[in-house]
Amino acid sequence: MKKALPALLLLLAACSKPEAPPQVASISTPPSSTAPASAPQEQRPRERLDMTDADLEALNAPYDRCMAGFGLDKKGRAAEGSGQPQPTKEELDKALQACESKTPLPPWEKDPANPEALDFANRVVQCLRDKGVRYVEVHNEPGAEIISYALGGPNNDAASISLGLEHAKSCEIAASKK
Repeated sequence: MKKALPALLLLLAACSKPEAPPQVASISTPPSSTAPASAPQEQRPRERLDMTDADLEALNAPYDRCMAGFGLDKKGRAAEGSGQPQPTKEELDKALQACESKTPLPPWEKDPANPEALDFANRVVQCLRDKGVRYVEVHNEPGAEIISYALGGPNNDAASISLGLEHAKSCEIAASKK
């Protein structure tokens, strides 16, 4: 019987369930329902408030090249001097869909997906008013691609527009620092 006991223990140990590794909390992103799980999702570039014109041009270059690959300019028209007719709606839609991942997103401060974008726009408007811009208001239309501000009021006041444009960049930078 003494010989049977170690064999029985060995048999029980072999049949027992191994101890599970400790569970660790982790954050995972669910796969996109629009893209196959195996396809890596391309991240769109994003504008920044402090970008120069040259920076913006470089940021938009991949989109411009993509559209050119379809014989179109960045606005979706037949490329100038190409001799091509204007694209059909289907051709334009195909090009826009193919190039969408290269279209830069707006600065995070102006992105409707940012819950603080409206507060940012209000701070910019207040800064512009403090600098003497009379006709300036927050522009937040449903479905708009950005939350921003409008200059000039209903009569397109030239002084408000020119003064607003003069101070817009500095007010945006100041408003981004809260």
